[in-house]
Amino acid sequence: MTGGAGLVGGHVVEKLLSLGARVFVLDIEVKPGSYFETEKFSEKCEVVIQDVRDVPKLKSLAEKNGISYIFHLAAQALVPIAFMDPLTTLDTNVMGTVRVLEVARENPKIKAVVVASSDKAYGKDCKDAFEDQALRGDHPYDVSKSAADLICTAYFKTYGIPVVVSRFANIFGPGDMNFDRIVPGAMQAIIKKETLQIRSDGKFVRDYLYAKDVAEGYVMLAEKIDTVKGEAFNFSAGHNYSVIDLVKKIGEILKTDINFEILNSQKNEIPFQSLNFEKAWQTLGWKAVYQLEDAIKETYGWYKANIN
Repeated sequence: MTGGAGLVGGHVVEKLLSLGARVFVLDIEVKPGSYFETEKFSEKCEVVIQDVRDVPKLKSLAEKNGISYIFHLAAQALVPIAFMDPLTTLDTNVMGTVRVLEVARENPKIKAVVVASSDKAYGKDCKDAFEDQALRGDHPYDVSKSAADLICTAYFKTYGIPVVVSRFANIFGPGDMNFDRIVPGAMQAIIKKETLQIRSDGKFVRDYLYAKDVAEGYVMLAEKIDTVKGEAFNFSAGHNYSVIDLVKKIGEILKTDINFEILNSQKNEIPFQSLNFEKAWQTLGWKAVYQLEDAIKETYGWYKANIN
């Protein structure tokens, strides 16, 4: 699993370990305080500190250990950083994906490659987006996801690589250490009794999806690779809120008031995003299990126990 020590990676690792899998995690670092670290997953799987763009090491890791499934989650995932450093973002997100697919192209033992894309691959036309609509990212991060997505299609159609793409809504859950994001930022504001700073105008609307539901989706894609390879799947829970409404909803669920300040400094954000996830239900039998209230409470419990 590339990017296996990140927010989503930690939860997918947890799911795979519960199924008895032998897991190799490749990441550039294991961040102190992350879900991967607090749950001590490094004691239960092999961790390789390595850049996903190092092809010889990627190939060696796969060949020496008889890797059967690759979950490719490694990415530069922060929109503000992508705006400031497009070169690293595009190199990591686009060429990193190419390098992973090259490993699979040269290794016939690889049964599946599950690649993490995003709702941002659709660009600004993302209201109830379906999987077959055009990918039209027009800023560095969005374009990196559109491009990587299309490259997966090329490797399937040209080389027959068993690759499938996931396009998830905004993911939240225990272990997200990027406090500029709205859910971890809100948790920190509550616990430390601080004012939450909202970088946008607070009106951007997003779907929100719990990390444990995400992990279930990834595993289903790998399990059903023979019928889903070459395709893309949207995943969402239908929890659709503006930033301000989500902050108020979190306060309501946790029975507290969250003080917030609108900075309106965010650039290049998509105003409205929502995903149609009927295909995931019809093809995979996947749907989000967690209600928003339960997911927020569980997430808050983790932050309360671990934030400092």
